[in-house]
Amino acid sequence: MYQELEKFLKQTEIWDKIDMEFIDIKQDDTSKYDKEMKVLKTNNQLPITFIGGKPAFSGKVDNFRTYLLLKKINQ
Repeated sequence: MYQELEKFLKQTEIWDKIDMEFIDIKQDDTSKYDKEMKVLKTNNQLPITFIGGKPAFSGKVDNFRTYLLLKKINQ
């Protein structure tokens, strides 16, 4: 899903204005994501999409919804 979202967003005007990162909670070092890990412990529907350090969506990633939210933030 991350790769699909990345491919989708690369085709938009906001791509140059955002930073994206995929974190595999089973393999990656999550020590710098204390706040996000607390959210993960209380929400069992993965994946969780964080935008601006805050949980935006959980479950299947909706590319267009994510784009609209990012566009609104970056205006």
